[in-house]
Amino acid sequence: MRWFGPAVWCMSLAASVVVFGFGGAISGLELHQSNAAHAATESEAQLHRNILDYILERNPSASRTAFRNYPAVVIAEAARTGIDHCLALAQAQAESDFRPDAVGRAGEIGLYQMLPSTAALLVPVVGPFRWPSVRRIERDLGDLSDPIVSTRFAMAYLRDILARKPTVRDALIEYNGGPRYRQPHYYRTVMATYVEILERPSLGCRFREAPAPKSPLIAFAR
Repeated sequence: MRWFGPAVWCMSLAASVVVFGFGGAISGLELHQSNAAHAATESEAQLHRNILDYILERNPSASRTAFRNYPAVVIAEAARTGIDHCLALAQAQAESDFRPDAVGRAGEIGLYQMLPSTAALLVPVVGPFRWPSVRRIERDLGDLSDPIVSTRFAMAYLRDILARKPTVRDALIEYNGGPRYRQPHYYRTVMATYVEILERPSLGCRFREAPAPKSPLIAFAR
């Protein structure tokens, strides 16, 4: 067996300390990142629960199961639209008070009170949906009575309006009454609700300005 001198042995020991010490540092970093990711996941899950609790507070008859995926979808769709998800919550509250089966006088359906004819124009962007139908025994409101479907179509419509309108105020007014509508009461109602929601830290509101306009997709009355 070959014998290495003390100097070589010391160098090997030092190298081992450096290597294993560096490995330990990496393991510690990975553990820290893992803990941070876990904390972020828990925080996100808690936010979703808080949003669900708020919906049930506003509409005690709402089904938690039906709204189970709504928090994640409304947060994602609001981010795509460039608005605070709490503003999207305020709009749903103003439109239907979180009643997925709400039907307006003009035939608007669901959480965000979308007309099927308006949703049909957004099919190239959002995808197909099942239309409502009136049967002899029961009335089927179709997919627009699903909170997820309603949210996706509503936010797609709002994105399109924001491409043509300079402000959220103008966009909300058009959402409610069409391109020629000039009455601001709907905007005031939504924003008053939004201000109330902003006072609830548990809902994780993230106020920010609307994005720069993009090319419009559609221009029509709701």
